[in-house]
Amino acid sequence: MTRGRLLAAAIALAAGLTTYLLVARGSTTPPEELIRRKAVAMADAAEEKDLAFIMKQVSPELRTAEGYRKEDVRQLLAAQLLRGEWVRVMTANVDVTMTSEGSADFRGTYIFGRSKAKELKDLAKESVIAAYEVTGEVRREADGEWRFVSAAWAQVEPASLVAP
Repeated sequence: MTRGRLLAAAIALAAGLTTYLLVARGSTTPPEELIRRKAVAMADAAEEKDLAFIMKQVSPELRTAEGYRKEDVRQLLAAQLLRGEWVRVMTANVDVTMTSEGSADFRGTYIFGRSKAKELKDLAKESVIAAYEVTGEVRREADGEWRFVSAAWAQVEPASLVAP
């Protein structure tokens, strides 16, 4: 599997996990705001290498556009997050559209940074940045939690995210 596909799978999973905030019993906060907050929390979990937290937010029914299932995605994430290299994950352009009372469409851009640099002077030449637009569907499951049930991703140029 290519490095790009592994990063894309990690991004797709992070996007799916942002859906956890769609259910906020008793909260007056709009679901869209809850999802934006969760997107940041999922990125933080990836940086902290908290794979267990991430996987709790993914439906057992997860299917990606490339045919990956939940266990496949867990393995891909483990390979990416547990390598020992510094990883930063950032979100941009997170959007959710409710399609029914029990489902929603998700779209967001995720930026991954990885570096082996040990000193500041080496950071620029020893870093890799990749960005992906992730789309998917979230569904409220029998336990009342919203989980990511499908995902697709496409790589985007990181430079396209910077305003001219």
